Amino acid sequence: MLSQVTSFVVGKRSRWVVIGVWCVLALGLGWLQPKLQVKAADESETFRARGAESTRVHNLLESAFPEGSWSTSVIAYVAREGSIMAHNGRVSEDVTKICASPQLPDLVGVPAPGGIACGNPGHEMRSESGPSSFSSDDPQTMALVSVFNGRDDTDSMVRDVSALRSLVPGPDDRPLSAYVTGPAAFDADRALAVEGIDGTLLAITGVLVLVLMLITYRSPLISALMLGVVAVAYLIATGLLYGLVEVGATTVSGQSTAILIVLMFGAGTDYALLIVSRFRDELRRTDDIERACARATARTSPAIFASGGIVVAAMLVLELADFNATREMGPILALGIIVMVAAGLTLLPALLVAFGRRAFWPAIPRLDDEERRPEVASIWRRIGALVRRRPRALLVASLAILALGALGNLEGRGYLTLSDQYRDPPESVQGQRLIAERFPPGRVAPLTLLTEPGAVGRLTEKMGNHPLVAHADPDSQSKDGKWVSLELQLNIDPFSRQALDSVERLRADAERAVGTEVLVGGITAEEHDNQRALARDARVIVPLVLVLILGILIVLLRAVIAPLYVIGTVVLSFGFALGASSLVFTHLFGQPDSDPNLPIFAFIFLVALGVDDNIFLMTRIREEQRRGRSTRDAVIVGLERTGSVITSAGLILAGTFAALMALELEALFQVGFTVSLGLLVDAFLVRIFLVPALAYLIGERNWWPRARRAAPSAQ
Repeated sequence: MLSQVTSFVVGKRSRWVVIGVWCVLALGLGWLQPKLQVKAADESETFRARGAESTRVHNLLESAFPEGSWSTSVIAYVAREGSIMAHNGRVSEDVTKICASPQLPDLVGVPAPGGIACGNPGHEMRSESGPSSFSSDDPQTMALVSVFNGRDDTDSMVRDVSALRSLVPGPDDRPLSAYVTGPAAFDADRALAVEGIDGTLLAITGVLVLVLMLITYRSPLISALMLGVVAVAYLIATGLLYGLVEVGATTVSGQSTAILIVLMFGAGTDYALLIVSRFRDELRRTDDIERACARATARTSPAIFASGGIVVAAMLVLELADFNATREMGPILALGIIVMVAAGLTLLPALLVAFGRRAFWPAIPRLDDEERRPEVASIWRRIGALVRRRPRALLVASLAILALGALGNLEGRGYLTLSDQYRDPPESVQGQRLIAERFPPGRVAPLTLLTEPGAVGRLTEKMGNHPLVAHADPDSQSKDGKWVSLELQLNIDPFSRQALDSVERLRADAERAVGTEVLVGGITAEEHDNQRALARDARVIVPLVLVLILGILIVLLRAVIAPLYVIGTVVLSFGFALGASSLVFTHLFGQPDSDPNLPIFAFIFLVALGVDDNIFLMTRIREEQRRGRSTRDAVIVGLERTGSVITSAGLILAGTFAALMALELEALFQVGFTVSLGLLVDAFLVRIFLVPALAYLIGERNWWPRARRAAPSAQ
């Protein structure tokens, strides 16, 4: 079947059909990529845990309460000169402008002391809902104004927050400045931080991949062809993904589309390098372009299928995650890799045959006598000789380096809070920090408690006297009368580790106080539930991914021993990357906390992608062994003949993930750094020294339980 597909792809006429079909698909679906970006901008449901109590509160508020779909902004005024009382007139003018502004079409109201400054007659709104105008514990320095808008989707929040910032003084203005913060501003600033993220990543990744391929092949045309194949696959994948989002088959976020870019460009370039490198080798053996390309594709396709299958399997396991942001990446990234493998095994060979040797200009490979021509660069011959002479020393040294780096995991790190999510804190975070200094810290992000109407009085009294609570006030009743909401303002920073750790205590104390069901939600509870979901996801996903990858490797190599140590070495490089990056973040970057997503994201990408190039190496060793070489000789020859392409692929893959470090979100910066570090260690230590040393020492037992050596096959 595969040979028939390959023959069709490289045929004299059919190659143009293949190229034409891919171009039509790219043109027909590529225009949907900007539309996908619009979909990805709405992250209102992304960072929640499936089935969590806080998610249940969020859903109940949206469906059962009049104000459940409102978004809340808080304007924090600061007097830079004189007292805040001297600026009451300016604050009142701003409130009037807000109330009359056509830029806020969904405005519900602005509460003020003793009443409502303005409000939509179609909505019932309490004047004490949230911080009200001029309600400051430190009236000489700050006043607060809450603004309620009737929609809480991300686009509406970005529009409303941007409008508010245009209507009030800026943070640097004098004599009166203002910060727009609160839940709506937090979401809006995150959306603004990822706005244009795909364009930035595409530009950085495209330039990086092109430069690295030019260095590797010294040919502008072959580099452009490989990059073009990846770009075509990306456009088609994003168009298909938009269709899946439109029919409700999956959700999408800016985080997912960002990682899709680096994964497709990194893995796609890996596949292209493998095929092109083998095609160049075949061109030195024959002057038949079609035969050379068919042989190159046939020899590399099993490894590419296995590599792609491992990544797809690992990504689909993410569907089992409780955390929405993790779960949605599964089908998105799996789809991207499926399209990429298809393009690599059809479009790229068709283009290579169409251009022939000219594709490598000016470094055109010539038909040559292999015995008179050095097969590999001298550096790889020297590395092969070193592995042959000192396998035990290389094994011990490699394991020692990996173990030392992994010790960084013992140091322990906290989790990034909301205020630490940005490398350069936006206005919402700056405003929250100011409010935490001068007001009860929980004022901007209160907890929401839901209980039955008969229990609200007792709950308000008990929780109002709780040592962690500054204020407890009944808020509103559900439309069906079954629930009453209670707002709790903590007296500690609601985004701190202490607040997150206190959620379970507050839940238990609330239910104990009234003896009936009490649900606790709000930003702090959501963060707590998200971290619990991520810990559960890791316990489920990590072992499943390892078992799946091991199974695929056993089928591919038809052995048990080699797959076991291949998996083990990749896990070691993951431990090194996580530990070493922890030390770097803490002691060099001054950031002792990490994003809760980091371990599972780093594991998935490092294990799934790290196995890729190990597959390329081991399948070449297996091929050389089947040609009649001893396994030890096959290890050295395989290392020498694949070393250049595998390290180039690892370098490009690491470089594409490093592009995430150019973004403002600390979480993506950390993922980019950690995965890049792990891929570099994998490329320049694990695959060059550790795996070859192990394979050399184990010898023929690598292929247990099969026969000692397969019969030689024709080259």
